[in-house]
Amino acid sequence: MSGGSAIFISSTVNIDFMTHYLIEYRFFGNAKHEIKRLIREIRRIFKLRTRHRAIPHVSLAEISTREEERLISDFEELCAKRPIMTFKVKGYGTFDKNRVVFIKIEPDKNLDEFRWELSKRLRNYGSLRPYDLERKFNFHVTLAMNLRQDKFDEIKKYIEAKPEPEFTHCVMRVTLIKRQKILREYDFFLKRLLRRREAKSRSILLESYKRLEKYLKENKLIGTGIGSLVPIEEAGVGDVKERLLSKILNKFRKKQIFFISDLHLDHANIIRYCNRPFESVYEMNNFIVNNWNKTVRRNDIVYFLGDMAYGRGSRKTSYWLSKLNGSIVFIRGSHDKSRHIKFYDRLILNYKGQRFLLVHDPKDVPGDWKGWVIHGHTHNNKPEYPLVSKKNKTINVSIELLDYKPLSFDGLLKLIR
Repeated sequence: MSGGSAIFISSTVNIDFMTHYLIEYRFFGNAKHEIKRLIREIRRIFKLRTRHRAIPHVSLAEISTREEERLISDFEELCAKRPIMTFKVKGYGTFDKNRVVFIKIEPDKNLDEFRWELSKRLRNYGSLRPYDLERKFNFHVTLAMNLRQDKFDEIKKYIEAKPEPEFTHCVMRVTLIKRQKILREYDFFLKRLLRRREAKSRSILLESYKRLEKYLKENKLIGTGIGSLVPIEEAGVGDVKERLLSKILNKFRKKQIFFISDLHLDHANIIRYCNRPFESVYEMNNFIVNNWNKTVRRNDIVYFLGDMAYGRGSRKTSYWLSKLNGSIVFIRGSHDKSRHIKFYDRLILNYKGQRFLLVHDPKDVPGDWKGWVIHGHTHNNKPEYPLVSKKNKTINVSIELLDYKPLSFDGLLKLIR
């Protein structure tokens, strides 16, 4: 199998009049966000442009057919017969001929046989890619494709120098896609076929995570790496001894200072406005809270520079503060309101011989201020406010520029040096 543009074959029908479908399984929880983070990192460093938001997935089959009802029926039947399937992430790879960079996937026997059963069944009434018809199949997650040769060479060199990811996960759901939208999704822990609305339901997904947690415990798989499939906030899966050790070490760790701004929790439109790599508000909220709490400990200090939550029906600022670690010093943003929270309009910090003015909107900086300015408000939409501007002595801590986690004061000093 090779990456790149697909070539379809058919000996009996004209594929121009057939509908195109994709069968894939997607990553969930922290594994999905780590892969998204890597895709964003590569795009940012090598200035890649794409029209589509990254959805980490492994393609199992692509088919063009007129027989949608038969396809759905076969899809459900083949999924229902399968036990829980697992796979391993095994480092990086490339398709040199087509200039594709990917993460290697090693399927277990059940997953490999499932993919082959799909191929044999679907070829009876549709057109498949040539490599879908082969018994030996290259499972992978694409990180970048359709690259110029120079970009491909640079990215290939870059990933060869990175530590290789290696962990194991369960296949939680397999998805049938039509015109880039979910047509059906089979949940292996609920053992049922889901329509698009059900597949995107938060409550149904949480029930899936509960079943997954039960499966991990019953099969003594917690602590093996599979547990990181589950969002920390929602399912609570993790190694108890590891958590206890972490709590003990935190008591002796030196207190740290962090900065971040513009979480915009519960704000649906911010995903499109700032091109955030999330498919829903629920996914965004969960990822941001988890990232914050993995970075900040309870005894740390966080200077939050405004706009905690926003949007119609958004929950109160005090609700979100109760979810976040650290002692939070709050600079008021454009959308922050509460009678019970102490807000500052601006603050001045002296740290290791440097003076810093903290303010939400950089336009509110006094004209006579000569030191560094730490601000938010501008998100990632104003080129004149990058993460660091040494010329203007500004540091933009909007969450999109910090890879969605708070930035430590020492990390900030490294940037301005």
